[in-house]
Amino acid sequence: MLATPAAFLSLFLWGMSLSSVNADGPRPTCYETYKISTGDSCSTIYSWSEITPSQIQSLNPGIQCNSLTPGQFICLASYTPTCTLNVTATDTSCVPIATFYNLTTAGFYQLNDNVDSACDNLLIGSPYCVSTADCYYGNPDPWCD
Repeated sequence: MLATPAAFLSLFLWGMSLSSVNADGPRPTCYETYKISTGDSCSTIYSWSEITPSQIQSLNPGIQCNSLTPGQFICLASYTPTCTLNVTATDTSCVPIATFYNLTTAGFYQLNDNVDSACDNLLIGSPYCVSTADCYYGNPDPWCD
């Protein structure tokens, strides 16, 4: 029996929705932190930093702007590195890939923003980031010796 165009389209769309759960790349990395002082709030930080309360909350998920804890460090600026090498998962665990590319599971987790902290929810056949460096383990480029 041949598939109807509607059946083909629904399978295509189902496949598209699956691709949206692939790893999107590295997690943002905080490069500027601030140590909270007594009396600080997101508004007082905004007054000298020009980082809005909503930006502070975006950079620090779960933070309560009106009840910051003195001594607590918060992120004021971050960047997201570009992945320079992707590999295809052949297992649901990141351990084989991480081991081959000399990464810890924590390092692999940091490079892939939708991998859980147990590193056991990879989709077989999906691409995952293993490096943000131009020279990475196993790179055959002679400049990377």
